[in-house]
Amino acid sequence: MVNILSENKYHEDVAFFLQAMQKIKLRSTNMGVNHQIFNLVSADGTVLKGKFWKANGFPSATICLVHGVGEHSGRYDRWARKFCEQGVMVYALDYRGHGESEGARSVVKSLNELHDDINTLVRRCKRNWSEIPNFIYGHSMGGNLVLSYLINRRHDFDGAIITSPWLKLVNPPSPFILKTAKWLNHISPSITFSTGIRSSQMTQNPDIQKETNRDPLMHSRISVRLFNELTNSSQAIMAFKQKTEIPLLLLHGLADPITSPEATQQFAEFNAPLARFVGYQGALHELHHEPVAESVFNEIVKFIGQIKDQKES
Repeated sequence: MVNILSENKYHEDVAFFLQAMQKIKLRSTNMGVNHQIFNLVSADGTVLKGKFWKANGFPSATICLVHGVGEHSGRYDRWARKFCEQGVMVYALDYRGHGESEGARSVVKSLNELHDDINTLVRRCKRNWSEIPNFIYGHSMGGNLVLSYLINRRHDFDGAIITSPWLKLVNPPSPFILKTAKWLNHISPSITFSTGIRSSQMTQNPDIQKETNRDPLMHSRISVRLFNELTNSSQAIMAFKQKTEIPLLLLHGLADPITSPEATQQFAEFNAPLARFVGYQGALHELHHEPVAESVFNEIVKFIGQIKDQKES
C-alpha cells in the first residue's frame, strides 16, 4: 500500500511540475516584445530616429529594415513583432526627411546621404549582433535604396529581402515632366511635388487605409532631386552587369499599381541562382498589409532559415 501511495504521489508531483512548466512557458511567451526607440547620428550630423524589436532570449538573426517614400518605420510595428515570434530581431530607422528624423520632407542632396543613414543603422546592429546572421530588408523606395547600397557600399550581409522595389514605375511621368525635373534639378532641387500615391493603391485592407490616411507622420511629397536620384538609381540597378554575391529574395504583388513587378522579376532572373522572385496574384504594393501577408511572411522566414542552416552546417 505504501508503495502504491508513493507511486501515485510521484505521478501527481510530475503532473504538477509539467503544468507549472507549461504556465511558465506561456507566461514567458506572452511577456511580449522589447521595443525601444533611440537616436542615431548620420555621417553629416543629421539626427535620425531608430527603433528595434526584440523578443526574450538571444535572437537567432537580425533584420535591418528600410521603409518606403513618405512613410516611416513605425508602420512596420506589427510586421516586426511577427519576426520576433520567430526569434528574429528587427532594427529600423526613419531616414532623413521622413517620420521623426530630421530633415525637410523628402529633400536630399544625393542618394549618398540616404546610404549614409542606412549605414548608421547597419553599424548599430552589427556592433551589437555581429555573431549572428544579419539581413537587410527594403520596401518600395527602400528596395531601391537597399539594392543600390549593396552595389555601392561595402557590406557583409548574409542575405537581402526586397519587396515591391522602385525599379520601374507602373505609370511614370510624361517625357515633358521628366525633362522639366532634370532642368529643375540644377535650378531648384529642393522643390517638392506630390507623389500621387493613394492608400488604396498600397493595400486592399480598409483598416490599414484608414490608419495611413490618419497617420500624422505620413507625407506624400518628393523633391525634384530625390526623384531624379531614384530614377538614375533605378536605371543603374537594372543595367548593373555584375551578379549579386549574396542571396536575394525579391517579392512583388502582381497587381501592384505603383512599382513594376515585371522589372523586379527581370532583375531577379538576371541575378539567378542567388536571386529568387516570388509574385503574388492580385496583391497590391504593401505585401505585408495584403491578404497574402502570411504567405509572404512564411516565405521570408523560410529564406532566413535556409541561410542560417547553411551557415551552421
